[in-house]
Amino acid sequence: MHPSFSLQIENNYYQSETLLKRVNNTAITEAEPWIESIFSFLRDWLNDNDEITAKTSGSTGVPKPIRLKKRAMLASARLTCDYFGLQPMDKALLCLSTDYIAGKMMLVRAIERGLHLIAVSPQGCPLSGTSIKVKFSAMVPLQVERCIEEGCLDRTEQLLIGGAALPNHLLNSVQKTTTACYISYGMTETMSHVALRRLNGPRASQWYEGLTGIRFSLDQRGCLSIDAAPLGIANIQTNDLCELQDEQHFRWLGRADFVINSGGIKIIPEQIEFLLSTEVLFPFIITGIPHPLLGEQVVMIVEAAQDEILASQILKKANTICPQYHAPKQILFVPRLNYTSTGKIDRIKTAQQFF
Repeated sequence: MHPSFSLQIENNYYQSETLLKRVNNTAITEAEPWIESIFSFLRDWLNDNDEITAKTSGSTGVPKPIRLKKRAMLASARLTCDYFGLQPMDKALLCLSTDYIAGKMMLVRAIERGLHLIAVSPQGCPLSGTSIKVKFSAMVPLQVERCIEEGCLDRTEQLLIGGAALPNHLLNSVQKTTTACYISYGMTETMSHVALRRLNGPRASQWYEGLTGIRFSLDQRGCLSIDAAPLGIANIQTNDLCELQDEQHFRWLGRADFVINSGGIKIIPEQIEFLLSTEVLFPFIITGIPHPLLGEQVVMIVEAAQDEILASQILKKANTICPQYHAPKQILFVPRLNYTSTGKIDRIKTAQQFF
């Protein structure tokens, strides 16, 4: 039996004991889509089925539905709540879409630990215009950046960041906040994260640490394999290139399927993007496009209007920052990069424009 939890949506308060009646109220379907999504998940959670349907993020392909065991989701929530020291009636913030696993798991954590969950629209700065202070929240990098700009990030004591890579300038910004910031590693199949890395404070590290009972290894390509026994999952093979410190700690390098082979030199684009993220303020990616001699040529695709002066400045700076042969050789401008339904840049579709 889980402790009672409460849910606050705008000015409405719901206790877990009465939620079953509330979620089956057809009038709720007239609410805003993000609110209806919350109650839609709760309807599924409170039914007699032992599984939930979730959608993958579509980062490396078309989003697809996946069935997850409710007991495994509760086990994942327990690991996270224990890691962050969450106790019944602690305040937590839900500011992610519950159409996807990250938002769903915030609800499951509230159910498992008896939290007081405050739900707000998953747009912009979720802490804007409110005096709410919470012990725990989860955000995507864009939301974190908006909160820093508006000076309200310190209203959350602990912050879990996920959904996309963290640019260098944002990593520098979180060093100045009192909020304990962590970046997550995981996927829909593992019910959100299986490892965390502290970004600021005395515990800051380059290494991800697995949650209790999670073990890691590498395959022959150097890609991460996950053994998540507490979740009832064994031997999940990823395409994430990693460096292993031991079976509980790893350093993420990039995706094997995005590696650029330019003249026999293998280049991990995510590492180049991190180096250049403080220099280029527009959204961009590093990718490879076909080249008759090199096989692939390293290029930067920037979401901005065509600007030859800017292109020249970026190329010059890149040549001083990047390792030899790793800097982009060309800057390509597009009015808009391609994005997935969760707001991540779709590398494959974006690069295909130039094939």
